[in-house]
Amino acid sequence: MSRFPKAFRPVAPDSLGVRPDTALNVRADLFRRASDAVMGFGVGLGLGEWLVRAEREPTPAALEGVPGDLGLALFTLDGLIRAHVRRRLTGETDPVREIDKANQRLLGWREHVAAGSTPEQADGGFLDDCLRRLLIPAGSAIPDRSRSGFLGKPSEAACLLVAPIVALWSPEVGVVRDLAVQIVAQFNREPLDQASAAALAVFTHQLLAGSNQLRALDAAQSMVGELSAAAPIVDMINQVHESIVAHAGNISLSEVSAFGPPSSAFGVLARILAAPFAEREFFPVLRRIAQDCGGSSIAGALHAGLIGLVSAGHRLPDEQLAEAPLAQLLGVLTRDATREFGPEPPESVEWLKRYPVASDAKDATTQPSRAHSAPATPPLDAHERFLGSMIAGAMGDALGYAIEFHDIGMIRQDHGAAGLTEPVRRDGVAQISDDTQMMLFTLEGLIRAHVARRIEPTDNDPVPEVQHAYQRWFHTQNQPWERAGGPYTQHLQQPDGWLITNPELFSARAPGSTCMSALAKFAQTHQHANPQFRINDSKGCGGVMRAAPVAVWSNDPAEVFAAAVGTAALTHSHPSGYLSAGVLAVIVHQLIRDVSLPESVRMARELLIRWRGHEEQLRILDAAVELAKQGPVSPEELKDTLGEGWVGEEALAIGLYAALATDNLRDALLLSVNHSGDSDSTGIVCGNIAGARYGTRAIPPEWLATLELRELVETLAKDALVEFSPGPPTDPGWTRRYPAW
Repeated sequence: MSRFPKAFRPVAPDSLGVRPDTALNVRADLFRRASDAVMGFGVGLGLGEWLVRAEREPTPAALEGVPGDLGLALFTLDGLIRAHVRRRLTGETDPVREIDKANQRLLGWREHVAAGSTPEQADGGFLDDCLRRLLIPAGSAIPDRSRSGFLGKPSEAACLLVAPIVALWSPEVGVVRDLAVQIVAQFNREPLDQASAAALAVFTHQLLAGSNQLRALDAAQSMVGELSAAAPIVDMINQVHESIVAHAGNISLSEVSAFGPPSSAFGVLARILAAPFAEREFFPVLRRIAQDCGGSSIAGALHAGLIGLVSAGHRLPDEQLAEAPLAQLLGVLTRDATREFGPEPPESVEWLKRYPVASDAKDATTQPSRAHSAPATPPLDAHERFLGSMIAGAMGDALGYAIEFHDIGMIRQDHGAAGLTEPVRRDGVAQISDDTQMMLFTLEGLIRAHVARRIEPTDNDPVPEVQHAYQRWFHTQNQPWERAGGPYTQHLQQPDGWLITNPELFSARAPGSTCMSALAKFAQTHQHANPQFRINDSKGCGGVMRAAPVAVWSNDPAEVFAAAVGTAALTHSHPSGYLSAGVLAVIVHQLIRDVSLPESVRMARELLIRWRGHEEQLRILDAAVELAKQGPVSPEELKDTLGEGWVGEEALAIGLYAALATDNLRDALLLSVNHSGDSDSTGIVCGNIAGARYGTRAIPPEWLATLELRELVETLAKDALVEFSPGPPTDPGWTRRYPAW
């Protein structure tokens, strides 16, 4: 059921003649509350423009006098949807072609409306059909020129309306930035305007991904700083950021009034970025922004659109929706965008007629639904990527555990000149080490923390539950519960939950001394360690090798980084011991959201440098990226450049290097373990990364058949996906399986 105000649901579908949908299912791995957020933006965009005009004209005609800005937004969005249809049909990844065609249709409408005729090139798609109903009087073939203002020439700041729409195209923020520049450059040659559009595209992209206003500002500043003519924008965002912090979110718009005239794209951008999205007073803020921008309806449209986005439509007033046909039309188009960009886009002939593409795209309007064609390999989705990260991590651990304490000479002597090329069986299986054990208990702790958060929404820190999980793991390492449980023994005489009931976990697989001593100390003192409360100076790899599951904790990569740091710092107090965990978790977090590996590393690096003590981790992270550019190198060169992997920053660097230097999971795992060092930890790190990159399908089946605890890893990972889904279980059996207290 849509969360939009009641007035929206019957008005838009009925008045525009489209079937209402009650179950919008879009990419939960990409957008937080994606369907409602995107629709909220579309409805808000049209509604904000309408409300600002209503301030000037108490009873404005439905379409009279509306500037060309919204026409540009409508056709850009229509073109983006068609570009995605084309991408599915032909594999073409550049949307500019279809967007350009959409804008040519807009120009055609303008010319014919000005002449009082009907455009011949209208292709029968949804948008053109709607325009015919809205603009052409009943029984006439002549457009009503008095109602066609929104097809007029766009204003100077119109490029900003394109920017948030472009944010839908890709999960990769760099792609979104570059696409915004490319599209705006087609009708605006001013570099500052292009950079302004790029900044707003990145800002919107990050809001859709779940970031708050300040983090979205940081991302916009970072990404736009690489563009020409962007220096004024970087300075402006600095001031906006500082002012928001100084005023606790209640920045005065007058503080940014010096940044360009209110009619310019840069001037409007400054005021929009500084706008207090969190305020409950919708109309006063909308009026203030519009007035500060000289009565600009485009500023009002953007502000209301972003309010609709961050509130998923809840804070948009619904009384005026019936009077704002463009808000309705934008709402339907953005709803269609969430369907097209979702995990199961429509395949029907009707959909392809609604958003037709060029005839060279396999004659899309006449192609039958692919549901009746020969089955194709399904694309990777977030679920398979996360499962791949967990299972391939365990696989890498098992590969490396067999040779953990062997130098490369011994490995070659035992396994041949190429080193280890397949899993080594012990007692019939490829045994996992303590690395996989602790990875599993980390994931279980996160599941239980999420159950607790559902019970008490203010409980947003997973670290206490993960500490509890580590004490349960400590118990499996030949430690009586009364000694291992610490404060938790006061609640239970025996550890609870499902994971601890699996006897296969009660095996000592060379557990790290730092982890054992840190957990023993907690059991005695009941004091959680953290970056401020240090219990040792260890930077061993025991923190990073268990960190990948934290990728599921939040949609916000900064929150994921902090949570991973918190879980690793429970046992390792050196910055390189816990910051390496943050980097790994964010890389996996981005990969499962279909972000490329280089872009995932870039995001993790950006977050890393915000933490005190990051310098050592940063140096070796950059060294790993540079080494990977050479492709696979010898184990000897690997050791000389990145070390042996016994400490956190080295284990992360070697695992990442192996994933970057290869183009498939099998080669990545073998490269990550064949060296003179901590092979199981570098193997699990590489498996976490490569598994998220390539999915479970990339793991050699003959390897999986040997993996110890494979079903246990898979079951726990699938349970995590269920718990972190939009509709997690609420039955008593689930809370017994994953109790929260």
